[in-house]
Amino acid sequence: MSDLASGPGAPQAARHGAAVSAAIMAEAAAGVWPAIPAKIADQLRPVLPAVVEEMVADILATVPEYSRPARSGDECYEHAVRRGAQEAARQFVDRIADPDASRDQAAAVFRRLGAAESGEGRSLEALQSALRAGARVALRWMTQTSQWMDTPLETLSLLTEAMLVFLDEIAAESAEGYAQAQVAGDLQRRQCRLIGLLLADPPASAEAVAEMAHLAQWRLPRLISVIVLASRPRGPGIPAMPDEVLADLDRAPGVLIVPDPYGPGRRAMLDHGLRGFRAAVGPPVCLADAVKSLHWAREAVSLADPGGCGEQTVVHCDDHLTEMVLRRGGDLLDRLEARRLAPLSEMPPGRQAMMAETLLAWLETGKSGSVASRLFIHPQTARYRLHKLQELFGEQLDNPDARFELALVLRARHASPQRPRR
Repeated sequence: MSDLASGPGAPQAARHGAAVSAAIMAEAAAGVWPAIPAKIADQLRPVLPAVVEEMVADILATVPEYSRPARSGDECYEHAVRRGAQEAARQFVDRIADPDASRDQAAAVFRRLGAAESGEGRSLEALQSALRAGARVALRWMTQTSQWMDTPLETLSLLTEAMLVFLDEIAAESAEGYAQAQVAGDLQRRQCRLIGLLLADPPASAEAVAEMAHLAQWRLPRLISVIVLASRPRGPGIPAMPDEVLADLDRAPGVLIVPDPYGPGRRAMLDHGLRGFRAAVGPPVCLADAVKSLHWAREAVSLADPGGCGEQTVVHCDDHLTEMVLRRGGDLLDRLEARRLAPLSEMPPGRQAMMAETLLAWLETGKSGSVASRLFIHPQTARYRLHKLQELFGEQLDNPDARFELALVLRARHASPQRPRR
């Protein structure tokens, strides 16, 4: 089998070279597989487990990239090598048994193997060496098996030729998967760099953003929203989003950038794609203001599942602007609360909260009957509480400015239930 390329441009060159080689070998071997007696497959199947074990041992011993010292956790690593060897051995024997069977599923297996090798950071040369090591073991076993099976020399020659063809085929398929993963990985890295430029503070230049967007194959939109992922489901937890949504899940917390966030059907798409996550969707902004959407989304995350009851939700900042403005009040809001709610300060905390809740309900509805139905209390209880509040606050309840400030601090309490009380 010809060597696979390495170095700059290796994925594309290797994929092309391996594909050409596989095509030539496939044409030359068009008559090889049917010429092998199908009964050979049945004779080879019993020895496959032993062949696989020797293939695994030889790969681990002779290929440096696959040779790792024994330590905790390597069982899974060795299991992956064994799965690859098992799949190759099984496919080879199945091909002898039925040369005309479709190879689409078998080819997909080795494309995934190549993609996995790319993800592990190993080179194509390492993968090629592993395939050669496995082929050496398989050829040795076929020679030994043919002796006690009394296989004709012509059949052994056909098996050897078939093995070389098969080796070239799986090398081409693995190289294709490797190349595709490399391209996808490069694109993902460019998209992450684009996210970094969009969220830079101060903002990056429009020229730099446009250039990186071109490299990342991302069309510059008019408006975007930044989504902050505060938590994710167990497992990989990848949001189901369209290709135009940029994602960097390695950030802490992970972020998404969504073009045209509230176009037709887009909000429903976001809610569906983020199902199971605890996330906040920042307000739509122009590209230059992306960091503002990020800051708002970070603040809004606490509104998703604020009670910590485990129900993960998605919060849209534009639905909670009042609560977020109130949360930004900080010490000034505390000072205003201490002044306006001073009449309740001598009450026990439980009664103080009850009276504050009643006062807010009255300020927002203006009627004792509405207060009772809103708080699910008896109308007489509502009237008693309102009478007590009138005694405590007096003329404040008749002053428009005082009523506005009371409503402000009480809504701030409601928006931030964990905020310390003065």
